[in-house]
Amino acid sequence: MASSSKYEQVKKDFLSGRIKGCKNFFEKNNCYIEAGYCNIILDNFKNAMADFDKASNDNIRAHWAKVLIQMITGQISSAPTYFEIRNFLEIDLSILITYCKGDYVEKIIRYADFMAFYNMECYKFIGRVFWAHNLMPAAMFFLERAKEKLYKDPELHYMLAYIYYDKQKNIKDAKKELDICLDILPEYAPAAKLLQTISN
Repeated sequence: MASSSKYEQVKKDFLSGRIKGCKNFFEKNNCYIEAGYCNIILDNFKNAMADFDKASNDNIRAHWAKVLIQMITGQISSAPTYFEIRNFLEIDLSILITYCKGDYVEKIIRYADFMAFYNMECYKFIGRVFWAHNLMPAAMFFLERAKEKLYKDPELHYMLAYIYYDKQKNIKDAKKELDICLDILPEYAPAAKLLQTISN
């Protein structure tokens, strides 16, 4: 078994978009989940599914990854859980964007309403990952969609305020979202700090 430092370096390489040598390392060291994700990036869903099958039956990461492939292929046969969506959706969309798998991302987000049945925050997660990759029209679409469903979510209003302030230089709408955020949760420190910055 490779050292933990070597594993962490290879994992870091994979997450950074440097896949060369990663799959072989993961396979050699029985890192089935990681090898499966390499196979997704390499468009080999059959091998990816086999890798996830090798993982423990109760491994939620493996179960989620299978659902991810089902969404990409349009062959849904199982459902994600609330925690799987919360823990993995954002990370996995980010990985796919890093590897320029826009077609996969598009297919997954078509299932936003399906995922929202299990975790309503999925719209926020999708919007946030698009924001992180500076894909602002898509980010705003999903964050506004999230606002329709999760109006009482202070973090969501803060995110929208920050985008209005930082990306769009729209102070009026930024203040409006911050006021809503602080009305919902007066002690939300990041919002109070941003409001102070804008007001100075």
